[in-house]
Amino acid sequence: MDKLNFENIFFDALDTFKVFEDLKLDYANKTIADTPKTVWQILNHLIIWQQYQLNILNQQINLKHIDETETWQVSNAHEQDEIDAAIVTFNNQIKRIKAIISSLSVDMPDIQSKLKYLQDITSHLSFHLGEIILIRRQMKNYPQPHEMKHFLAK
Repeated sequence: MDKLNFENIFFDALDTFKVFEDLKLDYANKTIADTPKTVWQILNHLIIWQQYQLNILNQQINLKHIDETETWQVSNAHEQDEIDAAIVTFNNQIKRIKAIISSLSVDMPDIQSKLKYLQDITSHLSFHLGEIILIRRQMKNYPQPHEMKHFLAK
């Protein structure tokens, strides 16, 4: 039997569609009417939650369970450097998740568990990326659907 290629299975699952590219302080902190969270809050939530999931995937011992509702940052970013650093952290997490995916093998005793956590990570990420895209589009700070092909090709 051919080796099951998990990288191919998860190929597009971690695509961020450049949602954090050129994210500036004003847009990260901006509140939109009837939208409960800012882009900054969502970014921080993703970082905290993904780190927790990475810790589980790396089988950290004595890992304290976190409640997802506790992962929402309330305060705004104060400096552009804070946003830039958070984006670097987020991108490094995505690289680490991809590295885990590339190391998977069907022979692993805990493969089903790892795949379940990876599915959780990718569906959670997809949900929040959709929120960010919508928020940034409402602010006129992200391409519209018909502009995406050109935007992503840059």
